[in-house]
Amino acid sequence: MLKSSSVAVFIDVENIHYSTLNHYSETPDWSWVVEACKEYGRISSIQAFGDWIEFSKEVPEIQRNGIQPIFVPLSQDGKSSLDCFLIVSAMKLFFQNNTIDTLVLASGDRDYIPLIAELKALGKKVVILAVPDTLSKDLTTIVDDVISYKPRMGKQGNVYNESLDKNSSHEYVIGTLKELEGSSVNDRWVNLANIGLSLKKKDSTFSHAKYGYSKLAEMLDDIPKIEIKYDNFEKTVALARTIVGEATETQGATLNGAIKNLNEGYGFIEPDNGDKNIFFHSSKLKNIGFWELQAGDKVSYSTYNTDRGLNAENIEKKT
Repeated sequence: MLKSSSVAVFIDVENIHYSTLNHYSETPDWSWVVEACKEYGRISSIQAFGDWIEFSKEVPEIQRNGIQPIFVPLSQDGKSSLDCFLIVSAMKLFFQNNTIDTLVLASGDRDYIPLIAELKALGKKVVILAVPDTLSKDLTTIVDDVISYKPRMGKQGNVYNESLDKNSSHEYVIGTLKELEGSSVNDRWVNLANIGLSLKKKDSTFSHAKYGYSKLAEMLDDIPKIEIKYDNFEKTVALARTIVGEATETQGATLNGAIKNLNEGYGFIEPDNGDKNIFFHSSKLKNIGFWELQAGDKVSYSTYNTDRGLNAENIEKKT
């Protein structure tokens, strides 16, 4: 592509941010993005669309690299309309400025196919910048070129070191994932992007690449106590959770705790050992009626495994 080309760059921050976390366990290197786009000509406009309340920590680095942050707030029901904002802005810019002949779109989302098709019909060149394995195959068939995002070699120590203890790293990942499961509203499933971000927050030197894995999903898939599933058809959004019951030392043992809360026929126990609250059904009570319990009562119990995790049984009120 000629260096004389005039380039407009539009960045889907949410897509690039979470893709780099999923794949590389680190946030995007925005200077790398800018340098890659300059290979396609002179940058006339470069804008990054995102909810800058959620991505506030990215703003200083975004601006240092000459990228204009465009705020796209979430709707009242928490849904994002970022793709709509980006598409409208891109079409407006290209219609108003005939000198711009190339679009670099930083996103692997197939929702942008109508935008790409329209610009191609106008004779514009379209380049996609995306993280490997997160790019929709449908996009690759209609664009002029693809830029594969890769972090700079050596950043965060992304070099495999055989002397590093994989077992210790696996335990670190399992512990971090269990912490995240406590706040999950999706049957303990946690997005890999959130896992990668939490791993980095707790230990800024952590990188799956140091242990020989090309991406975080490979590392998680190699840990027997963790299961992975994909949340969309193209397998670009991965979720993970720990496998309950396989290595539970307390399963079947008598444990102690207190009634946390009660509902119609079921409730939750807060374990004395600090574990997360555990569900129980009224049918699992021993020598006591459900109506005789109240929040704060001390109880003993044992646990059993279900497809939704550990539940309490053999529950007895302590005097």
